[in-house]
Amino acid sequence: KILMRRKKEKADKREIDMLEEITRQIEGHTICALGDAAAWPVQGLIRRFKNVMEERINDPTAFDHQAAFQKAWSGKPFNNHEWTQQYGAGLSVKFD
Repeated sequence: KILMRRKKEKADKREIDMLEEITRQIEGHTICALGDAAAWPVQGLIRRFKNVMEERINDPTAFDHQAAFQKAWSGKPFNNHEWTQQYGAGLSVKFD
C-alpha cells in the first residue's frame, strides 16, 4: 500500500522510514531465506536514494523522465511498439 500511495503521488516522507522499519522486521526474523533477500533491495534503495525519494514526494512534477531512463544499447530511441503498447514508453507504470 505504501508503494501504491507513492505511485499515486499521495505518499508521505515518514513512510520511507516506515518502509525501512518493515524491512528490518523481516530481515533475520523468518525461517525463509527469501525474507532477507526481499528486504535487502529496499534497504539499499533507501540507503542510497532516500534524498531522491524525499524530493520526488515533495515535488512529483520535477522528475525528468528523459534523464532517468536508459535508452536502447544502440543509443537510438526505444522503438519496440509491442512492448510500449503493453507497458508504456517508460513514462509510467501500469498495474493490473
